[in-house]
Amino acid sequence: MKERKKGGKARKAFGAGKAWQALAAILCLCALSLGCMGCAAGREPMETDEGGSGRESVRMQEPDYGGRQVLSPEKVETAILKEEISAYPLAAESQDVGSIEKQQQLKKEFEELKAAFTDLEAIEVYTTANVKVRTAPSTEADMVLLAEKGSVFLKNGEGGGWSRVVTQEGVYYIKSEYLREKKKAGEGSHVVAIDAGHQNKANTEKEPIGPGASETKMKVTGGTRGTTTGLYEYELTLMVSEKLRTELENRGYQVYMVRETHDVDISNSERAKMAYDSGAEIFVRIHANGSENSKANGAMTICPTQKNPYVSDLYADSQRLSSLILDGLTASTGCKRERVWETDTMSGINWSELPVSIVEMGYMTNPEEDRKMAQEDYQQLIAAGIADGFDAYFAE
Repeated sequence: MKERKKGGKARKAFGAGKAWQALAAILCLCALSLGCMGCAAGREPMETDEGGSGRESVRMQEPDYGGRQVLSPEKVETAILKEEISAYPLAAESQDVGSIEKQQQLKKEFEELKAAFTDLEAIEVYTTANVKVRTAPSTEADMVLLAEKGSVFLKNGEGGGWSRVVTQEGVYYIKSEYLREKKKAGEGSHVVAIDAGHQNKANTEKEPIGPGASETKMKVTGGTRGTTTGLYEYELTLMVSEKLRTELENRGYQVYMVRETHDVDISNSERAKMAYDSGAEIFVRIHANGSENSKANGAMTICPTQKNPYVSDLYADSQRLSSLILDGLTASTGCKRERVWETDTMSGINWSELPVSIVEMGYMTNPEEDRKMAQEDYQQLIAAGIADGFDAYFAE
């Protein structure tokens, strides 16, 4: 019996041992589970749509994408945080395919547009504005450069409102509305004289205001100065005159410049004589205005009166020239049109033997107009507008 008791106790001890082992296993499993949760909690949480705290990442069975490598959820999560497109392999592939198809379609369209062009005998053309030069005759085509106004190209074809131009770098396309044929000066072309008003140093000596006049004026003044830019009038007038020369030459005119540097000493009467001796048909003097009223703005032109005691015979042509130049200038720049001022007080007009006009481009004493006139683009507009006036004058 005692042995049996011992055996029973042994069996009881064995049973208790089994229970403790089971309990220990359960505790181990719990510990492992808590450890895994701790690991998950240690990861940086994903943000929710509401911007609150994170949620656990759940590992899901990865679908089969036909052998393509797909990122695991953890990698996707990291990629999202880093905004890596590689986290979306299917979407990225679809975007690439769509982009390639669009490019191929555009290329096909461009080739069709090019094939529809009409070949022309090559002529020189120049740009009438700053214009985009493209690889194909379409606004969707790549731009290779922005050509400045007055740039010269060789044109050999056109179609659909576009022109085909040839350069040393290749064949390109420009909107036809921004091109004009460059005419070569030759026999029968018009000759014009341009005087960039004033000079570096004034000449305070006096000369008669007209042939045989007893009244005198300074031979040449220094002009005004930009109250905002500090630019001198004699600097501005030469800048614009040089652009005007280029514009006129591109249109087939022969241009005589009274001065091409600042360091000269030429009186008003001498300038008129130089213009006449050049063989020019008209004489245009480029100036800028000034006023004690800083709000004064706009362009004007000046010509003799009908009863001018020195050049009355030039009145009609000078008045018409002045009016047409003012029309062209204001249309080109959009500035205010003041008036054609008829006066007999200007020695530069009174000594002229050609139809003559003084162009006052704008007021250097007006802050806004002063800044505009100092800009290259605006100077180009002034030059183009004056040239339009010349075209209109000789067309009548």
